[in-house]
Amino acid sequence: MCSCYRGNKGIGFDICHHLALNNIQVILTARNESRGIETVNKLNDCGLPIPNVIFHQLDIQDRNSMPYLVQFIKTHFKKLDILVSKRFTTHIYFVIN
Repeated sequence: MCSCYRGNKGIGFDICHHLALNNIQVILTARNESRGIETVNKLNDCGLPIPNVIFHQLDIQDRNSMPYLVQFIKTHFKKLDILVSKRFTTHIYFVIN
């Protein structure tokens, strides 16, 4: 299980694509929900062995956004194995089993 922040463009998109190609479940996160969902559909339609990319909205500038992602991961997956973030922030919370 991997969460990739800003996976809807650039290197984040490439990381999501390569992880998904290796059968890793990916939570693609982005601030803009419509762009994030559009990117997930694009990734899942590009010939992945299993459509294993899902979207969850995340805006690290909004302190209320991260707890929703953490709860989503705890509820649906129990833990997070990989966290991909292109920049450091002081508001990162970790989901540890």
